[in-house]
Amino acid sequence: MDAVSIPDAVLPPKRQTFLARLGGFAFVTILLLTGPTLIGIGSSMAGSDEELARTGIHATGSIVDFDDVRKASNRKITVEYIAADGTGYSTFASVDHDQHPTVGGDVTVIYSESNPGKAVVVGYDSSGVSVRGIGALFLLILTIPLGLVLIIKRLRKNCRQRTV
Repeated sequence: MDAVSIPDAVLPPKRQTFLARLGGFAFVTILLLTGPTLIGIGSSMAGSDEELARTGIHATGSIVDFDDVRKASNRKITVEYIAADGTGYSTFASVDHDQHPTVGGDVTVIYSESNPGKAVVVGYDSSGVSVRGIGALFLLILTIPLGLVLIIKRLRKNCRQRTV
């Protein structure tokens, strides 16, 4: 007798190995934690800059370079200033699209007394704000869709188990 074949037979899904599951879990965990971690780091950096702005020494600086580009995260000014000890330093700050600084213009710089190379430019964003924004975008773009995919996958698996 010939073997009878069933054309529409459904094979059970192939089970994943423990290492494959562990690798997938680690990848998803890293994706889910990256956004909040960047938000935390950015908030810490911004808080440090705010503390420096409250307790630092004021100096007048001069804008020596302005990168006026279309991408907001790349708009930066470079400012040179002279500390109380007579040593020259430079720092940079992010520039919003509604700000239009001019090269050669004066700005107020606040620097740390113990480390004059650490400074913030008054009226411009610190790098912590950018890091926090990247974390928020990462959270919004990757974490929420990934969470939805995992929830939908789990719901479908539960529905399949009920029907079998």
